[in-house]
Amino acid sequence: MKNGTTNQIGFANRTYAGLRSLAELPYFECTDGGLLKLTVDGLDGGIDGHTHFATNALSGPKPDLLLRHPETRYYLNVNNPIRMDNYMGQNNTEQDLKDMIESLLGQLTPEGSAWTKTHTIPNLIAEMDLLHIDKAVILPIAYGLPYGDDMTEWYMDSIEKSAHKDRFIICGSVKPTLPDAVEKVKQLKLKGVKGIKVHPNMALFTPNDRLAWAFYEECSLLGLPLLLHCGMVGKESPEAATAYGYTGRHADVANFVEPVAAFPRLRFVLCHSGALQNELAIDIARHNKNVWMDIQGQSVDNIKTMIRELGTERLMFGSDWPFFAEASLLARLLLATEKDKTVRKMIFSENAARFWGLI
Repeated sequence: MKNGTTNQIGFANRTYAGLRSLAELPYFECTDGGLLKLTVDGLDGGIDGHTHFATNALSGPKPDLLLRHPETRYYLNVNNPIRMDNYMGQNNTEQDLKDMIESLLGQLTPEGSAWTKTHTIPNLIAEMDLLHIDKAVILPIAYGLPYGDDMTEWYMDSIEKSAHKDRFIICGSVKPTLPDAVEKVKQLKLKGVKGIKVHPNMALFTPNDRLAWAFYEECSLLGLPLLLHCGMVGKESPEAATAYGYTGRHADVANFVEPVAAFPRLRFVLCHSGALQNELAIDIARHNKNVWMDIQGQSVDNIKTMIRELGTERLMFGSDWPFFAEASLLARLLLATEKDKTVRKMIFSENAARFWGLI
């Protein structure tokens, strides 16, 4: 093993001194460009089930998604220490969070965001190629804004113009409680989307709002799986509401219990596996076989717990690129499955391939 390290448990419990330091693991090599290359034999055909491009909306200028940039500006600084035993977002410093908020606000205003300019198709493809990831599920976000809320169409148009159309599984996005949500879902189905992404926090709705019931029913009838941002991340409080209304509490796992039970034929993917509410998300999935989890952000130990408690068939790899580098999340899966290469391949590729009808 690299650097004389002989104990896999030691790898999982370590704190790494930034993205490039993950090359100390026996799974990666660091390229001259600072990205990580997967060196695990026999692991290919990966599917990243949770990615985005630039998320500019409202008055924000739309970056050219076809441009290649020398580096990607992730929301987790590449020089930040990375722990394997915490929720991935907890590796962000207070300054990172301030910078992220500034960028997220900038992408909604005419001044734009220097960060999101780098969140492009070629930049994502560059990482995918190094990590044996064949396809990425691309997730736009609908805010429910009065204008500038056409991220789905923007993504689809850019992918169509790129040289990488076959590398993406394209989802659409809708705010479920809008009066025209059902009609929007029908139109997106006609345009060829494979699923629907919903972000309760960004769209300011709770998943158990009965106004969303017709939307859920339509998704079920159309056979469109629903991928929902799920779980709280430790920054929520009733007093934290912004002028926009964002609190982070809309995605509380408790708000998912009723809809997943009410629509048993609709496949739900709980993105982030409930974040810091992982135990509650596991309980929902245990009692509802129509619930899948993307393991994005979860610690090595939590991934092992999900495998033990839920089995392997409903777990899928996801990175949340460009919030994080793909390799930083893949490292956690590799560590969690070091003793079972069959499970590793299922979560890295096979489960998602079956979920999306690729095999």
